[in-house]
Amino acid sequence: MADKPKKVGFYQDPDDTARMRGAYLHTVATEGHRSLSAFIDHAVMTEVQRLEAEYNHGQPFPPVTTRQMPQGRPLSEE
Repeated sequence: MADKPKKVGFYQDPDDTARMRGAYLHTVATEGHRSLSAFIDHAVMTEVQRLEAEYNHGQPFPPVTTRQMPQGRPLSEE
């Protein structure tokens, strides 16, 4: 049995958030995402699979815990 999903958070430009919500709301009937969380999870995992295919021979990267992630301000601002 899989573990219960955990809540994660990230920062996003408010205009991008509104655009994401619009994409979800206007396609939920045709795409079938059960929730906004499912929509976000699908989008993120699609990108993860692309990166694994491009940089790790299609294999999952080693898992990284929250505490192993760099903390503090980003190294550069876009």
